[in-house]
Order: sequence, then C-alpha cells, then structure tokens
Amino acid sequence: LVLELIEGPTLADRIAEGPIPVDEALEIGGQIADALEAAHEQGIVHRDLKPANVKVKADGTVKVLDFGLAKAVSSDTRGGGATTSATMSLTTSATQIGMVIGTAAYMAPEQAKGKSVDKRADIWAFGAVLFEVLTGQRLFSGETGSETLAAVMMQEPAWEKLPADLPRNLSSVLRRCLEKDPRGRIRDIGDVRLVMRGAFEMEVGGPPEPSSVMTRHIWQQPLPLALAMLIVGIIGGLSTSIFRPSSGTAAEIMRFTIDAQEFVPVTAQQPDLAISPDGGRVIYTGDMGLYIREVNELEGSLLRGTDGAAGAFISPDGEWVGFVSASGGNPLQRVSVSGGPPVTIASLPSPVRGGTWSRDDEIIVGTSGGGLFQVPAGGGEPEALTVVDTDNGEVGHYWPSILPDGRAVVFVVATGTPVAANGQLAVLDLDTREVKRLDLAGLNPRYVTTGHLIYAIQDGSLFGVRFDQVRREIEGSPVPLLEGVSVKAVGAANFTISDAGRLVYQSGAVSGLSRSLAWVDRQGAEEPISLNVQSGQYVYPRLAPDGNFLAVVISENVDDLGSDADIWMLDLERGSRYRVTFGGNNRFFPVWGPGGEQVAFADGITVQNTLRVTRADGAGQIELLLDRPGIQFPTTWTSDGGVLGFYENHPESFRDIWVLPLEGESLPQPLVVTPFQDRAPTFSPDGRWFAYVSDKSGRDEVYVRPYPTTGPQEYAISVEGGTEPVWSRDGRELFYRNEDGVLVVSVETSEVLRASAPELLFSGSYDLDNSAGGIGGVPNYDVSSDGTRFVMLKSDRSIEESGSGPRITVVLDWFEELEQRIPTP
Repeated sequence: LVLELIEGPTLADRIAEGPIPVDEALEIGGQIADALEAAHEQGIVHRDLKPANVKVKADGTVKVLDFGLAKAVSSDTRGGGATTSATMSLTTSATQIGMVIGTAAYMAPEQAKGKSVDKRADIWAFGAVLFEVLTGQRLFSGETGSETLAAVMMQEPAWEKLPADLPRNLSSVLRRCLEKDPRGRIRDIGDVRLVMRGAFEMEVGGPPEPSSVMTRHIWQQPLPLALAMLIVGIIGGLSTSIFRPSSGTAAEIMRFTIDAQEFVPVTAQQPDLAISPDGGRVIYTGDMGLYIREVNELEGSLLRGTDGAAGAFISPDGEWVGFVSASGGNPLQRVSVSGGPPVTIASLPSPVRGGTWSRDDEIIVGTSGGGLFQVPAGGGEPEALTVVDTDNGEVGHYWPSILPDGRAVVFVVATGTPVAANGQLAVLDLDTREVKRLDLAGLNPRYVTTGHLIYAIQDGSLFGVRFDQVRREIEGSPVPLLEGVSVKAVGAANFTISDAGRLVYQSGAVSGLSRSLAWVDRQGAEEPISLNVQSGQYVYPRLAPDGNFLAVVISENVDDLGSDADIWMLDLERGSRYRVTFGGNNRFFPVWGPGGEQVAFADGITVQNTLRVTRADGAGQIELLLDRPGIQFPTTWTSDGGVLGFYENHPESFRDIWVLPLEGESLPQPLVVTPFQDRAPTFSPDGRWFAYVSDKSGRDEVYVRPYPTTGPQEYAISVEGGTEPVWSRDGRELFYRNEDGVLVVSVETSEVLRASAPELLFSGSYDLDNSAGGIGGVPNYDVSSDGTRFVMLKSDRSIEESGSGPRITVVLDWFEELEQRIPTP
C-alpha cells in the first residue's frame, strides 16, 4: 500500500489547546464539509468523523482521514442491540447484528441505537466536530462509552457555550445539523458548505437596522428588504405578494405568508404568535408545542419541553421565551431559544392571560378572575399590581404590554364575557399603581416605538391611535389599519409587532375545528356514529363496559374547548345524549368505573384541579375524590373498583403516575416518579399490569410494568414512538398510536409479559391527544369490547382544504405604512 504522508497536528491536538477562533473554525469546517460532500457524491458515508480523524497541515489545508468504517461496513446495517464500547470492531459480522460503530461522542442518535444510517449521520458528526472546535469542549461526554451514548440520545447540547460572535445564520445551521430526529436534520452537507461560504449573503447599503438591545454586525441583523425579497422568491416554504400603496411616491411595503404546516392555534384564551424585538424570530404554537422560526430560514424548530404550551412572549434580548400551559394550568415558565429544559418561574393564583417582559427583567402577566401580577424573570413570589373590581363587573385584567420607558403597562379590563365583546383598554402607572381607563374598546393592546397604540377589535380589524406615553393619554381618533386578523371568541387576537417594525399576524379562519365521531374497523373502513348526534368539540371518548354508551367531553364552543366543556353520555343505540356534569369549564378525562355505574373525571372549575366522580346516569351528586396541589388527570380504574390511576402535573416537577385507593384512608400513592414525562396509565383487565407513556428514551414510547409491584421489570411495547395505550377487553392485545397510525401488539400476561412485534392496523387523519388540549399521550379514541372496531375523532378539515385555514402573514417595514396612515408630529 502506498499512502499519502500528511504532516501536521490532528484537529484533536488543536482543540486541546483551547477553542479555535470563529473565522479559523469556519475555514476548517468549510474544508471538512468539502471532503464529506466529495465522499457523499460517491455514495460513501464516513460514519466515524471526529477531530482525531482530521489533520490540519501547516498551510491550512484540512484532510479528513480514516474511511475504514465506510469501506468495511454494509450500507443496510439493521438491528437494535448496542454496545457499551466507544469504538466497535470493523468486522462485518458485528455490524450485521445491529452493533453500533464509530466513536460514541460523535455518533448520531440513530447510529448510537444501532439503526441503519445514511449521510445524515455524517452531518450530525460534522455538527459535533464544529461545536467542539468552537467551544473547546465535546458536545456530549461521559465517564464510559455507555454514558456518552446515553447523553447523545437523551441530552440537549449546551448551546450557551457557543461563541457570542458566531453569526446567527451559522448558529442556526449548526442547530439543524444536531437535530436528534434525522427527519428534521439538514439532508445535504453541500447546503452547509454554501452557508459557511456566505453564498446566501448580500452586500446591502445603508445603515443597519436599529436594535433596542445591542449593536449587531450586518450578518446579525434581521433580513434587509432586498434579501428578504430574494428568499421569498426562491424558497418553496414561503408564498409572497407585494403590496404597493396608492401613492406613487410611497415606499413599497412587502407582505408574505409563512407556510408553517405545524402551526396549530390553540383553543385557549392565549395568543399564538410572538416576535423577537429585532424581528428576526417568530414563535408560534404548533402540534407538539412552541416552534421557533428565523425569518430567513426554511422551517421552524420545536422548542423542546413546551408540550402543551401557549401564550408565548419574548425577553427584550430575544434569548428567552415565556409561556404558560394551554390546558388550564397556572405555572409561568420560560425556555431558552437555544434549547434546554423549561424553567418554572412562578405559579400564579389565577389562570394566566398574556405576558410581557420588561428590560429590568421583570415579567408582568394578566389573569382571568384576577388582576395583573409582577414576578422576577429569575423566579420568585408574584406581586399583585392591580385588583379586579368585581362590584363593577370586572372579570379579569388581560394581555399586558409594557411601555418602552418601563414605567407603565397597557392592558385590557374585561368587564364581562365573552371578553372579545367586553374589553376596555387601560394603562397602569407602575410607580403610583394608578389605573386609567382609556376611552377605547379593544383587545391585545401594544404600544410601538412610533408613538402609536395598536389594538384589535372583535371583528378582526386592527386599529391604531397616537398615544402619549408620558401623559398616558390617546391623541386623536383611532384609524383602521388592517382587516382579517384572527380573533378568538374569548378575545385573544393573533397579531404581534417587533420593535424593528415587523408585523406578524394570523389571517384566515378563527381557530377551532368541529369534530365528529366515527367507527373505524381494523382495516380502516369508516362509518359515522349516529346521524342524530351533531358535530361539536368532542374529545376523549370512552366506551362503557357494556358498549352501549359512550362517555365523551363535549364543548358547544368550537373556538374555545375549555370554556364550556362537560362530560356527556351518548346512547349509541338510540342516538340520544345527556350530560352528567353541569356548569362547564375544563371537565375532562372521563373514566368508567366497574359495572358502568360511575364515571370519574378531572374537574378544573376552580383554579386547582380536582378529581371527582358522579353517577353515569346523571342522577346523583358529584363527589370529591382528591384535592391537592398539582393538576391531576384520571385515566384508569381497576376492574375490582378499588384503585383509580391518574397522572399529576405538578408546578415543581414533570408528570408522574399515582394511584388513589378508594377504600380506607384513600391517600394517593406514587407509582412511577422519574425525571421524565410519565403519564396516561391504564390497568390491564386482570389488574396485574399497567401500560403507560414515557419520554425517557428521548421520545414518547409505550411501556408496561407489573402492578402493584413496580420493581425493575419493565417492557418496552412500542417501536419508533408510541402514545395513547388501550388494552383490549380480554387483555390479550394492547393498542397504541404512532402519529396517524393505530397499531396492535399481542401480549401474554403470566409471570412475565410476552409481546409480539407491533402491527399497523390502519392510518388516518384522526385526532391525537396533542390536537385536543395539548396534554399528550392520553387515549383520544377507544376500542369496542370485541376488539373489531374503534371509536375515532375526526376534525372537520373543510376550512383547511378550502385554502382559508390558519396562515401566518409577515409584513416588513410596517412602520412606514403606519406613519403614512397616522402621521406623528
């Protein structure tokens, strides 16, 4: 063999001396990307890219070495086993049985799990190497190879370690290289190379866009108009239209829509959009939580840990997102835009309705049934700023927005329900605590730096009026600015404005889709359930033990599921219905008791959730089962009637699984308490096992444990993700869902549990739990007693199919139009 002699240190040697400066790091990274692109074009995947396999010659030339694994490993490696060693043998036999190869710290998650890999594994490794070059520290590490592999699969990168002067677009690309799910990862290293070489940058004349936080280089600025127009023209994810004012001398104002398929407006009393002060990032609610999208990127990224989040608002420096739960909880939380777990700031005494973040790091929130509260962003006890005047009909103080001087807040005084028709604008002086009502009826007020107060009204129109922030008074008459902004029935208006003058709003239909019930057999054939039962907001259907009745949560208000939700009974034979709870407001998760005589449920009619039970025929009184801190959700009842299983979402912890004995002292007992999101327990018919959902592997999967013993025995049921477990009535099958699919596993339950491989029964656009309140994991369907058909929920998609569904519209340089419409002195 004749090999090239390559002199010089390895990249590992260079990193050992400390982080490499950004400019040099990007040059090295660009050459590594060149090498990988050349290999990928020849159908070669390196599979073991790491600093020790990269040499830097004295003239700056970078060489990628050691393609041994790429040459020796079959491209169709499959299997599930994983080894604990850091680097595996290169024998073909080893890889054929699914053993991992490569070096642990640089493995892609799918590679660490022993799955087949493609060029996206190299893209992950490239991201890991570039991260180490920039920070001087490994992306993930552990004392042993197995600990490192676990960190790769479970932990999030420490994004805060990246250099402060790293260009934002390169930081974004690095994050996309290190997306754990390969489907969300950049697919071609050539795209990374082009970004690193500045292929998408343009020279733009004129002064940079002003920032209220810090001075930024040109590549840190939000997109200039010309570049935004270019991107809008070439990116398939954006559709554009240019708006030209009637005046021939007026500046052109550009509008375009963001095609965000994951955008799902929540049915809670929260807005769904937020924008960073510099206008570079948009936050929106989606199918799995909050998503963040750079204006100059192709798609949004999920902010992990924000499952069920809503009401997002952004810190003045644009680095943190505050939010609350869409499911009715009151914990106020924040999460870094760079990733990492959410941090609980405080728990409010009333449901939160909007928030704003001041420059002195204080957060002010509105509440339903209460006033405005202030709490330090770092955490602390909430301080009441206003008090609701119930004698004069006030029902809450909503949607605060702090003025630039930090000394006053504009907000909405709700004087009745629905708030959309009963909101009056007001301003609070933070020094004197004096509240001054403005002579304006409106929603979601926002003061902008041009000296205007912008707000919405019930019909979706956006208005503006001059506002003197010193005297706290309006000047002149309001002027209509825009129509077609989505306003929810409860009053939350979906628009947001950056300090830099970008307007973002939801256009099209108001959120909230009607749902209908359907029978679906094991082959996917569908038929509607009873023509006498009208469509509505149906969620969490539960078949009675005899199969004749269906307990279901129904809300007549399709725009706000929680506003009047109650438990109803549907007589499947006669097509009639009757309710078993009254009064409305967040009654969810019906659970049948043995014999079908009782139904337990979660009751959120007060600020604190409780567990209650009532007769299934609706004739008895509702009885209290449990009332304690935290929010509890019942999901299962043992066949002997002795134990109710539930999971708890506590403000100071993640979700955990508990049981409540219904005889004797009835003190709740922990069943599964871990640092992960454990939820949706369901007992097997014989009461000896329980299935549940946990994200401890890094994604939701279905597991089974013995009951009441909860020792080391545990069985993984789902493969490649799973939620919403349901046992068959004979206990021989366990059903679960994975995205659009319904799957079944055959089980034998003796001293040990034996489960078959999952089998896909059918797929379809049926509502998951995430689309019915955002809690995630609880069955949003049920199975007939003979296991031959399923009760499924189907949303009315006519609005979406007609092309008039939710859209995110962005208006660049909107302040120019605002000044034209409402000139200021």
